[in-house]
Amino acid sequence: MELCNYMQKPNVRTYRIEAIEIPIVYNKYGDHDPNGLLYVLQKDAERIKRGALVNFNRPDPQPYEGVKPLVIRANLGEEIHIYFRHSLKRDLSIHVQGLRYDVQTSDGASVGMNQDSTTRNEIVYTWYAEKEGVYLFSDMGDTRSSEEGTNIHGLFGAIIVEAPESVWLDPETGEELESGLFADIYHPAKPSFREYAVFFHDELEIKNKEGNTPTDPHTGLPSATTGISYRSEPMRNRLPLTENHADTAEDISMSSWAYGDPAPPILKAYVGDPAKIRLVHGGVKETHVFHLHNHQWRLENDNPNSTILDSVSISPQECYTLDILHGAGSLNGMVGDAIFHCHLYPHFHEGMWTLWRIYDRLQDGSGKLPDGMPIPRLIPLKDRKQPPLKDPEHPGYPNFINGQFGMRPLQPPLGILDADGNNKIEPTPLEADNFVDAFEPGALYTDTCPCHTDCGCVCGEAEEGKVKVFEIAAVQAKVVYNKYGWHDPQGRFFVLKEELERHGGLEAYIKKVEAQEIQVEPLVIRANDGDCIEVRFTNLLPEYIEASPFQMETLTDIVGYHIHLVKFDTIVSDGAANGWNNIAGARRYETLIERFFANAELRTVFFHDHLFANTHQQHGMFGALVIEEAGATFHDVETGEALKFGTKAVIRRRDGTSFREFALFLHDFALLFDGNGKPLNPPEVPGSHDDPGVMGINYRCEPMRERLSDTADPAYIFSSIVHGDPATPLLETYPGDELMIRLLDGAHEEQHVLNVTGMYWRKEIADIHSPLAASQSIGISEAFNLQIRKNYNCGDYLYYSGGIDDAWLGLWGIIRVYDKKQAHLKPLCKNELGILPLPMCPGRDSVVRKYEIAAIKTDILYNKYGDHDPDGLIFVPADEVEQVLCGKYQPKPLILRANAGDWIEVTLHNMMGPDIPYFDYPRVPLDKKHRPSNRVSLNPQFLQYDPICDSGINVGYNNREQTVGPGESKKYLWHADQEYGSCIIQSFGDLRNHRYHGLFGAIIIEPPASRWYQNFMMRSGVYQEQAVITAPGTETFREFVVFIQNGIRLEDAEGNVIRTAQGDDTDPVDAEDTGEKGYNYRSERFANRLRRDGRIAKVFSSKVHGDPATPVFKAYTGDRVIFRTMMPADKPRNVGFAVHGHMWKEQPDDFHSRVIPIQGAISVGNKFEMELEKGASCPGDYLYRSGSLKWDVESGMWGIFRVLRQGIGCKCKNTCKKALQCFSRKS
Repeated sequence: MELCNYMQKPNVRTYRIEAIEIPIVYNKYGDHDPNGLLYVLQKDAERIKRGALVNFNRPDPQPYEGVKPLVIRANLGEEIHIYFRHSLKRDLSIHVQGLRYDVQTSDGASVGMNQDSTTRNEIVYTWYAEKEGVYLFSDMGDTRSSEEGTNIHGLFGAIIVEAPESVWLDPETGEELESGLFADIYHPAKPSFREYAVFFHDELEIKNKEGNTPTDPHTGLPSATTGISYRSEPMRNRLPLTENHADTAEDISMSSWAYGDPAPPILKAYVGDPAKIRLVHGGVKETHVFHLHNHQWRLENDNPNSTILDSVSISPQECYTLDILHGAGSLNGMVGDAIFHCHLYPHFHEGMWTLWRIYDRLQDGSGKLPDGMPIPRLIPLKDRKQPPLKDPEHPGYPNFINGQFGMRPLQPPLGILDADGNNKIEPTPLEADNFVDAFEPGALYTDTCPCHTDCGCVCGEAEEGKVKVFEIAAVQAKVVYNKYGWHDPQGRFFVLKEELERHGGLEAYIKKVEAQEIQVEPLVIRANDGDCIEVRFTNLLPEYIEASPFQMETLTDIVGYHIHLVKFDTIVSDGAANGWNNIAGARRYETLIERFFANAELRTVFFHDHLFANTHQQHGMFGALVIEEAGATFHDVETGEALKFGTKAVIRRRDGTSFREFALFLHDFALLFDGNGKPLNPPEVPGSHDDPGVMGINYRCEPMRERLSDTADPAYIFSSIVHGDPATPLLETYPGDELMIRLLDGAHEEQHVLNVTGMYWRKEIADIHSPLAASQSIGISEAFNLQIRKNYNCGDYLYYSGGIDDAWLGLWGIIRVYDKKQAHLKPLCKNELGILPLPMCPGRDSVVRKYEIAAIKTDILYNKYGDHDPDGLIFVPADEVEQVLCGKYQPKPLILRANAGDWIEVTLHNMMGPDIPYFDYPRVPLDKKHRPSNRVSLNPQFLQYDPICDSGINVGYNNREQTVGPGESKKYLWHADQEYGSCIIQSFGDLRNHRYHGLFGAIIIEPPASRWYQNFMMRSGVYQEQAVITAPGTETFREFVVFIQNGIRLEDAEGNVIRTAQGDDTDPVDAEDTGEKGYNYRSERFANRLRRDGRIAKVFSSKVHGDPATPVFKAYTGDRVIFRTMMPADKPRNVGFAVHGHMWKEQPDDFHSRVIPIQGAISVGNKFEMELEKGASCPGDYLYRSGSLKWDVESGMWGIFRVLRQGIGCKCKNTCKKALQCFSRKS
């Protein structure tokens, strides 16, 4: 028989789930959501309601153990039946992302022309577990982001799909689990592992125990709350232990010695236990950055070439599986409390942190913590060696650590030197009994460095030359950011102590910095794969941050050095005071000794102060350790001599090749003053986290507003001919040199996105199958390695952060490619004989595609309700200008197409007219009224061009006019040297005033010899947002082009500016949240639909409201479909993109790629090629939308993907095709 006849009947797993409403208490201090919503198993519903209410009605409301996000599990290949009910008198549902289902019955939503699969009582859903992983489920019955919505109150959960035949047991009792955040997973043929489900969520509607909005005890301001799995431990509740008004206790706020353990669930394991963290974002707004101390994972778990991470951005409704390398305790087998948290500093201030506790001794349930709380039993994994038993000399972590509950944690023994260089703290006998045999200062309880790196196993002491030692100090000085006088009077930063000595000591060094004789930049040091590293960190800072319009006077009398990615003893070398660990910090004039091991070529490694992170990062307390390949050497860019530190270097590999290395640190909330001493963008009240200050790159910025005099034209804002070079780092090179940008985000809350014009790199540096990128989104503490090997021409190229708020505040700079040898820039070895600029012209037989494009000003209607941009700016084919201006068809963003190998000649005509109005909304920080430019240009991502003649940017000292004035025209010549897919086209005539009106487009580079057709028609499809692409050797596919717009200026039919994010709130929203949302010049706001029919569960229904204005993409079941998804404009707030009922490879050509149902952390300049796995699904209407419910979806960022039934003709053709293939195989 044919194989298709051997059907395997799937195992059916059934869950009965109920949605309940109860107060959710988030911590022992009584912070609670009085209107909490959660999914529970029906059998547990009454018990949880009773227990939660009993605990809530105590004098001090307390959390109830049974209140946690619902996590259910299934095995691969199973069919899952969900019997869902509730009695909450509203339409609710369970929508799952990432599992296959029938969209008509199990979508958990009322979308398009589908049946309604929300319910007011009960319903049955059927899901199919076809891939291992973790998948979010949530309510789609009420997707409002306000207090009336459901997700914001906790109505979310997750299903985890395990390997076939897995079982899951309770880690404390060993019994089988039906649900639970934590489980031990066993499989008949695979190693067991500990599994932890961790939910981040934000925008919580929290009241304190008195029923009032919580306030910060230091500022008196309302205090926000962020959570992990229905728990939160905000610093506002951990009050200082002293009466000093300047003591915020931030340094000990995560210490269990002072306050006991945090409320969010603590992960627990024994050293070496295999572990997976199932990370889920159940929130509605922020892209968070998950950071786990002292442990790492790969971006692609099964790919040995994938990037090693310890921080990752996660957007609303995204999920990750973090398969921890080397298990609990990492490679060096650390013991202790490894904290994990959101690295956006205000967020862990607001409670988004907890611990992973790694034990060294068996915990049988009889032990107690130093505060007297019981230590729960933890059953060892059955296939692993049982941990040793406790004894009087080895009571198990944390009971060998010296300290007293209710007091400050103690500094590490042997790890602190006083001002005279003498050891300050001797270990207690109990501490010494628990040291490893070959202990060293900074590595007491963990043998951090292998024997061969420090001679520790043979010699007992580190042999000279075997350990790389860095002597580092923290200092304070006034740091000037630019020639306009913007400065931080209390700049704080790391510096090598030998630099202080070289300049005559601390006071002399500070004087030179403040006189701008020394240009301070973040400290970058380097080591090699395999190095044992010792950092001796001396605190030379003042003990207080002085009061300013930005901050209250703050005691900062102890400072730490916390580093990412490398291995270390977390108890004594974490640079922090987490859990029951020591406080690894140095008081004034003290020196902290820490030890690290670089076990791989980790590349860019972030370090910073962790003790006063919320206070210090804004002032510059961050740097980087770059771990180069073994044997690589580091050289000065000018002299070629050995280099000890610096953001710029030449790295020479063992094989003799070299590359230029540049470290770029993006940072925000920089607390700067202008040249007259006036604070720049101060908060209303000092100490507020409401987006204070400005931004920088390496303690520099070049704000656009300062370049815009009364007569300045924004078309020349990047021109060094007009304004001189910017203050930001100038990256200098010669043609053909390999470049490596080490990109970091040093502070403080915002996501950023670095774009580089005319260049590109691979998303993952060591993976040749990783996709090309010309932009990189980045969150706090993340680090990326942008390796640019593409041939590039002489001239100046622009790098910039794509969000307009960032660029406006000065996050941009220049890459300068010289055509002649410069005295200050030593050529790389291969370039000693001369520099050969590359020619840019098509050959005799080349295909040259020619386009005539016009830029025009026109009213853009975004929907049938009259929302419009009366001052819209768009690119259109020149022969369609009259039709658009006469209103004969609805304009869409410009889409051009070409094939790989083509040359593209585009002639741009400026027909906008002389007057472009200035608007102060959407808002940018520190805005300045100015005259917008009436010049336009075209700049494509990825394509090859001459940067001087054809880039479309007046940047640096490029001396050819690149923009087009009213009534003028210009030709641009580009080369599509390979199949790039979607490439955003930007106009650099005026980023501030043009882009949010719609002046952008794209060119799609298709496979060689492609033909392009309109969707469902045989006509040419050059400009269509829906097209069919055919090509030799390539399966025909439908192509849907999606432009994500964030920050549109829209007016309603009455001429009122629409401000969805503002709502009824009297306080202004952040600048990055101003403006509306949409796709492809269209938007379908909830407000318009709900005025017609107020049922929120029906807001996506075409039966009730008609189809949305946003594109309705159409395909047949089984069609190959690629979404070309781009974000050309305009605000920096990250968004997501999901397609219900479908998944795709995150990295399309990578066998190891994650397969995802939602792409998060999308920002300006990002593009994605999303090929739906298995093609279009079963017939029905599928939502495509942002994952961020907070304003995105309700502002109109959603649409419908309509899958149609195949006609009888196609069915017959497919059947015949399969039969022919079968016959061919038999022959």
